[in-house]
Amino acid sequence: MASMKQSLRILLAVWFSLLILGNIFGDAPGEFVLNSEKNGVKVFTRKLEGSSIKEFKGVTTIKTSLTSLVALLDDTEAYPQWMHRVRGAKIVAKVNSHERISWTFVQAPWPVSDRDTVTQSRLVQDSKTKTVTIYLKGVPDQYPRQSGKVRVPALRGYWQFIPHKSGFITVIYQLLSDPGGSIPDAIANATVTDIPYHTLLNMHRLVKLDKYKGAKIPEIKELQ
Repeated sequence: MASMKQSLRILLAVWFSLLILGNIFGDAPGEFVLNSEKNGVKVFTRKLEGSSIKEFKGVTTIKTSLTSLVALLDDTEAYPQWMHRVRGAKIVAKVNSHERISWTFVQAPWPVSDRDTVTQSRLVQDSKTKTVTIYLKGVPDQYPRQSGKVRVPALRGYWQFIPHKSGFITVIYQLLSDPGGSIPDAIANATVTDIPYHTLLNMHRLVKLDKYKGAKIPEIKELQ
């Protein structure tokens, strides 16, 4: 009975979160359209009906391990080395080994004001396929506002690592965010394609560093 009550609470929480995000981002999105494909990175975008906000999805394939990719994502302070336009990052709160809240400072292209985000991330791994998904949700009020930066009011997305028997892993980076404030359409459209492309391209390089290649995370199970 206790298990059933807990499951019900989880389902209600998920439903409520989706309802809130739906209200923030408007109507249901359309189909993803391939925007670019180069250097092994595909970038897709789609627009929400009744909104100027675009969602992106970047896809690439890397010869690496699940543990190395999770170790890279776990190294919050290293984000400026590979996440496009991120100039600072730190952990605000660590809930447990699979869930945390982090703050990132994003340098916006001139003349747009710089942004910062406060994001809750939660990692889950499928016990059968070994696919790892890191869910992202904006929690803008969980860290004090910073002078000279516009706080991103809402975001949702995920990182997903899908392992294959060949030793390659398909990496998906999908994100929908409301940047807040005023941004010219030309800059907004360029940013929504530049971020996934450069971030995934940099990931290919960073994940090969020894500190990630040799990482040990017992909770992460590799595909056998």
